[in-house]
Amino acid sequence: MFLAADAEPVSVWLDAAGLPSRLVYRSIRYRVIDTPTKLGVDPEWPSGISHPPADVTLAPGWRVTGRAESDDLLVFDLRLTPTGWIAERVFE
Repeated sequence: MFLAADAEPVSVWLDAAGLPSRLVYRSIRYRVIDTPTKLGVDPEWPSGISHPPADVTLAPGWRVTGRAESDDLLVFDLRLTPTGWIAERVFE
């Protein structure tokens, strides 16, 4: 179930390989429990745009599943922006 798409700031910790291992979202700590999946850098344009700009790319990002200490699970699409990490989308 889709929860949010509001680019909320998150704190992300990376492991030695540069992959997300922990994060804090809405003041709740989550531990990454799966292998992070790299997100694409090509934006998905709405079907009504017939000539999207060719030179637009998105920041690097990862899709991860996080488990809170309460055992709640959420899936996060994380992107690194010039001002820090954001949760681009969150799924339940």
